[in-house]
Amino acid sequence: MPITFTPLAENLIATITANKLSTSTKLASLFTPINYSADIFNSTPGIITANYGFDGYIGVPGMPNTDSESQAAALKFNVAWEYIDPSLNLNAGQRAYTSGADFAASEGANGVAMLLDDTIPVVFSMPVLPTTVNTTDFAVTLNDGSVVTPVVVSMTPNLEFNERQVVVLEGEFGNRLQPGQPGSLYPTSVTIVNDGTPLELLSTTGPVSIVGATVASSNPYVAGNGPKLVGAKLNRFSDLGEGAPAILGTASIRNSGGDLYGADAQYRLRLYTSAGFSPDGIASLLPSGYANYFILRARDEQGNLIPLILAGTPYTIGTFGTITVVGLADLTTVGTPENAAYIGDHDNYFDVILKGDLSAIERLADVRMPSSGSYKAVYNPGGPGNNPTGSLDNSTPPPGPFTVASSDHTIAITNDLNGSLVATYVETGAAVMRDPYSGQPIGTSLGAAVIDTVTGATIWCYQDPNNAIFYASFAAASAVATNLAGGLQTTTAIDLLNTTSIAAGTNTANLSGSISREASLNSTLRFYTVLDSAGTVVDPLISGGTLRPSDGARYRAAALSSTNLVSTTGSSIATSNGATVAFSFSVDGGKLYAPVLSLDNGSDSWFAFGSANSDGLEHLTSFGANVFGCEDLKGGGDRDFDDLIVRFSVAQSAT
Repeated sequence: MPITFTPLAENLIATITANKLSTSTKLASLFTPINYSADIFNSTPGIITANYGFDGYIGVPGMPNTDSESQAAALKFNVAWEYIDPSLNLNAGQRAYTSGADFAASEGANGVAMLLDDTIPVVFSMPVLPTTVNTTDFAVTLNDGSVVTPVVVSMTPNLEFNERQVVVLEGEFGNRLQPGQPGSLYPTSVTIVNDGTPLELLSTTGPVSIVGATVASSNPYVAGNGPKLVGAKLNRFSDLGEGAPAILGTASIRNSGGDLYGADAQYRLRLYTSAGFSPDGIASLLPSGYANYFILRARDEQGNLIPLILAGTPYTIGTFGTITVVGLADLTTVGTPENAAYIGDHDNYFDVILKGDLSAIERLADVRMPSSGSYKAVYNPGGPGNNPTGSLDNSTPPPGPFTVASSDHTIAITNDLNGSLVATYVETGAAVMRDPYSGQPIGTSLGAAVIDTVTGATIWCYQDPNNAIFYASFAAASAVATNLAGGLQTTTAIDLLNTTSIAAGTNTANLSGSISREASLNSTLRFYTVLDSAGTVVDPLISGGTLRPSDGARYRAAALSSTNLVSTTGSSIATSNGATVAFSFSVDGGKLYAPVLSLDNGSDSWFAFGSANSDGLEHLTSFGANVFGCEDLKGGGDRDFDDLIVRFSVAQSAT
């Protein structure tokens, strides 16, 4: 493998190794700051699909085993159960029999009771930063107009360090009735909302906010809406980023092309899917199953498309040489027998492992899934299984309906043989300071840690201003304050610091982030309590009275009074000209807070509501989710709004 690790990779290797050895069985343990050699499937950050996965399979009561009682429980709740010939004496795990999840097991893994709940896999164009994922990031709109927040959000089954581009939502999202039927309920769209810790993806240049992204949701019980390929990305084979915490991802251990095929794993075509692929909604694809589902095509010098039908057969691509499909990978642990007990990892990725001449490999054009005739269809992991009628073992069949089969479709192959669409960002300890304007991690390069000697792709080791070590495949930002061009004509309302999702009383919220200053005037940023998004405050002089920003001097005095002004340690923030610093402080939950920038010479204080300011102008503007800039001069100054730039996040304090 053409990968070189320098001594600077020591902390990276230790972090990955420790995470693989994690003994936590909680799915939340995957929300660690690790994206390691992860694929980018589209250079535009966004949601590719967020389709209704299946109904009623999560939290099935009384289904802990593979015995007849568990089967009866599954069938009782309309959950498909696979028939496996008992004469094989396979002692198969439960996932070989059903894609349903037992009630007690789901509660143990999720930390919350799930009863016959549903799923939605949200398929992103880029890796998700796991530390930014929360249930409150997602708003699921249903066909009746209601908006639902998931009960659970999980990275499973997309566990591996180089995956994590898919987040699975679990909750009550609908039923199996066809649209238009009385009582039918199903998702119509999924939107990313700002919950105080904006959801971020990892691009080739660093983290990017995905707040505001939305996509329509299709129904898997409607013909034509079966699972599909949404990406096909060609790379030189590498084991970087393979693996996951063993306690959660046993099927994800040693399942790579290198594990299965050794030196024959020269190239990897990673197929990215809208849902898990299963031959019948329960069973797993097998490493030898390429010819049952896929046709790769390569273009010769005349433009003819040459189909690669079988695995193990060299195909000549004009004068460019040959390509051989070695087999499928990223399924389950090497050495697992290929029979009815085979349990794959059931995630949104399948690797087609290839070998051959580079010039021929470069001619690969597309991949097709015929899904009919001599080719098998695939299903979401939601039935019908191989026993939809119950006739094989005389059981009573569940009524269904079940998820529909895939249909014929073709997707173009993205050539990434130079490794430019792969990204790494790994924090090894404390959270890394971010540039408040761009959101880029701030750090000084200590040198190269991991080098691909063929493509030149490099992972760098960085140290942030607080000595936190992190690794990234992109250039880090410096601690120098952002200097923007002036003359901004239109301002945008900022996001207030919102702790209303955190219960008031005994719970507190932690507000943290970074602030930079590009101004000669000294100033201090503080925060005060407001009653609503319009900036209303309690009037400390009149019992039950309130004031609005348009009340001018009275409002300014009330906002800065001890009744409303936040006074916890660290809540008054300042920095020197040209510098960026981190901040963190605690406030009460259940409230809204607005910022105010006060000049240290006592001349003015600038609020987020223009009508409150002494000059009647806007002095704060939004630069994105939870990012705002300030203009410190009366009358608007040069309107560059970079005199102070702030990036913040809100999270419940640890108890």
